[in-house]
Amino acid sequence: MNAGSWRRISEGNQQKAVLAVDFDSTARPEAGFRQFAALLKPDREIWQTTQPDAADRELLSAETYLQGWRELPEGVRGHVDTVMGYCVGGVFAAALADEIAKEQGTRPALLLFDPEPVDQMSLYRDFKKAVDTMSILSEEERAGYIGEARALCETEGEGFDSLALQVIKLYETTAGVAFERLEFDEETSEDLLGLFRSYVSYLFAARQLSPEESWATAGALTSAQSSPGAPHALWERSFPVGTEEMLSNPDVAEATHRFLQERGA
Repeated sequence: MNAGSWRRISEGNQQKAVLAVDFDSTARPEAGFRQFAALLKPDREIWQTTQPDAADRELLSAETYLQGWRELPEGVRGHVDTVMGYCVGGVFAAALADEIAKEQGTRPALLLFDPEPVDQMSLYRDFKKAVDTMSILSEEERAGYIGEARALCETEGEGFDSLALQVIKLYETTAGVAFERLEFDEETSEDLLGLFRSYVSYLFAARQLSPEESWATAGALTSAQSSPGAPHALWERSFPVGTEEMLSNPDVAEATHRFLQERGA
């Protein structure tokens, strides 16, 4: 069920609702909250963020994202117990928890999964991840495009908005070559390009937020490599899995269930 900027991914007690912030896509290799919700005991109603429609066409501000997400589903407003965020979603989760605390008078708990602040190299890492999957390109071609992206993202003094637009343009060029060889039709190509643009917009918006103060009240569940944002959390528990497995791992789900139970579920 969808409600505005939210999608319900688990039915349960609305009086102790959980919100999950993430960039959800069936194309990504990492497990998402929809998979994670299926591992949790179904005693909480869980809603996950959706992305603004315009994000696949332009870079949107953090306020635009939060404006949509603060319009909570009917029955959830005033009853948010916990806000969860995965990776960059932890940046938005912190801001959302702050806003909900002001409105409902009680602060929801904040639970982070591999929290990651955004910097210029975030754009490079996600560009590289996307291009690495384009096996239709030769190894030399992939290396060339990835090297160009790295050089862009390592440029000092470049504004993040300008850099984001340059990375999008480079991706459109790179993907355009791959899609032509794969003989994708125009609609399919545009959908895939729009997905990347939307994700860059998500990073661009998160870059405008400063989550560290709110993260200091949060718990962090992290993968074996930990994460850049974890040192800011009140506590951290690490699991011997890769970040792509965090939201599909039964032990992480059990730890999350215990966390929610301690909240009085």
